[in-house]
Amino acid sequence: MTTPVESTPLAARFFADNRALLSGETLELVDAAAETTRVVHLQDGSLALEQGGRVFASAASELALYDIVKRADEKSSFVVFGLGVGHTPRALRTLTRAPLVVFEPDPSIVRAFFESGPSDLGDIPIVCTSFDLTQIWPRISHGNKSATLVNTSGYPDLFPDQAKQLAETLGQLVQRGHVNDATHRLRARAWIQDVLANLDSLRENPSFLALAGQYRGVPAFIVGAGPSLAKNGKQLAEAAQKGLVIAVNSSARALASYGVEPQILACMESIDVSQLLAGLPFIDHVVRAFSLTAHPRTLKTGNGPLLPVFEGIPQLNGPLQDLLGVAGLPVSGSVSTLAFSLAQRLGCSPIVFVGQDLAYTDGKAYAPGSPYEASRVRMAKDGTHLEHDWCDTLKRTHNQGNNKMHEREPLRETLAWGGVGTVWSTIGFASVRAWLESAAIVVRRDAPEQRLLNATEGGARIEGFEEITLAELLASLPAAPISARDLSRAARLAAPPLPAERLRAWCLAQAELAETVRRSARRLRRLCDAAQGALMTSDPARISKSFDKLGRAESAFRAAVAGAPFVDAWAHAEIDSALEQQAADAHGDRERARSAVGLELKMAAVVERAASELRSELCRIAERMVDRTELTLSQD
Repeated sequence: MTTPVESTPLAARFFADNRALLSGETLELVDAAAETTRVVHLQDGSLALEQGGRVFASAASELALYDIVKRADEKSSFVVFGLGVGHTPRALRTLTRAPLVVFEPDPSIVRAFFESGPSDLGDIPIVCTSFDLTQIWPRISHGNKSATLVNTSGYPDLFPDQAKQLAETLGQLVQRGHVNDATHRLRARAWIQDVLANLDSLRENPSFLALAGQYRGVPAFIVGAGPSLAKNGKQLAEAAQKGLVIAVNSSARALASYGVEPQILACMESIDVSQLLAGLPFIDHVVRAFSLTAHPRTLKTGNGPLLPVFEGIPQLNGPLQDLLGVAGLPVSGSVSTLAFSLAQRLGCSPIVFVGQDLAYTDGKAYAPGSPYEASRVRMAKDGTHLEHDWCDTLKRTHNQGNNKMHEREPLRETLAWGGVGTVWSTIGFASVRAWLESAAIVVRRDAPEQRLLNATEGGARIEGFEEITLAELLASLPAAPISARDLSRAARLAAPPLPAERLRAWCLAQAELAETVRRSARRLRRLCDAAQGALMTSDPARISKSFDKLGRAESAFRAAVAGAPFVDAWAHAEIDSALEQQAADAHGDRERARSAVGLELKMAAVVERAASELRSELCRIAERMVDRTELTLSQD
């Protein structure tokens, strides 16, 4: 027996106040939701939901939730499947202070909940789409290495498809976090080193990003090195007469073998791929859209116009935006995402993928003609993994230092291009595909005039991209030739190269930020020493005073590091190593305090050393810029 909660004139006001807690697609869906769900009283007086005569989302079992929290990883974030009437997230919040988000598959339920009274869920975000979950996940996860899914009563039975999709999305987000974290640990310092080594290129070359919005309506063909490129690669010669063909470093040689010359060659590899690019027949003509994080030898390969770009990742975006006046390009592990973001920034439409399989089509890894074409993939005997037989060229190029290619990966079958059958894929491909699908949602919302097309004619389907054959598309497009020289000339008019004095001033400003971090870290280290000394005594006043000073120093230190992302990147790997080596949990308040202070002391020493090294490097480059300026003046 249920009794509906009486509607009141306050319902509209409650909803108006509560909707401020929502954003993105979720807000739009909740605003448009029909009132198909109502809040009801059960016989015991508790609240539940009623939809189509079915009652669900009754009070959560606190004992069961306690068990879930107890078994969860200590660094886990929690995702609640189902808002209901708020029982589950409300009870969870009393049991844990871990990051928490609610995924509600039915917007009408959110509306019913918001109309029933003021929300008491505080800062717990509510989302209704995978896209919105993906957008807020970095903030929710806080770098945590795992996620725990908690089901509200009745939801898995009522929404089985959505439950399955949420589990898959959550797995991808966690995996992507692992991949990003590992990438940052291994490469963050190298990225900064390469950026500094490549600064000189900005004295002679403008950034491609200065051309934002100047190629609206111009088709852009982004060419990956997927196996399906063999089906339509030769047609890209015609595409180059009807728009911009953007090759990536792995597909460039394949295009050359088909007799195709692209206008743009994109690369963001931090490893040295200069030997793969040097012999390209068009390397002295094509625009080189090379990232400032690419290996310095790569940026020096070829004599064609160099229009540098950079990725919009936290370690780079702030400092380089200060230097160049533009934000970096959103990326996700694949250079094709950098090329996509570049085309979008230019205003191109349609943006067309060719050779972007995101799958191992027919057991192949790369297109014929690419430097890695001999690589093969096979199903493992267990039927759940793929085994790789990488070619020698790929192993020589990519197996450098700690950066090793996977020999075995879990199999992920996904819907094929065209919607018929499946293809072999992996977690890495799934991550890039999910990023592109999220990007498609953003484009549809913010730039609906930009069409996104997938003319790969093989590989995996990318939701949000129209599927079309390249021949059909080319037949519909008029001729509109744009040369690499045209692009270079337009970039120089939009934003001339930077003078040496501007680069010198930027280096000195970054050096000053590093020096601020160094001083702050040194003070923190000294106060950690003092706090450890205080803990050795039994003087409460001395302990309290030392920890009060330490707390203020910690705040200043965090602020200094937040203002110097280059320092954070420079120290990332060493900090991670120190954290992995920290001692096991201590027992007793004083012992735990000593352990925590000891770890903080170690972190401060690492950051102090990193900041000092980075400052020295920046000052050295600044002095070199002075020499270059004087040389230029004397020549004039």
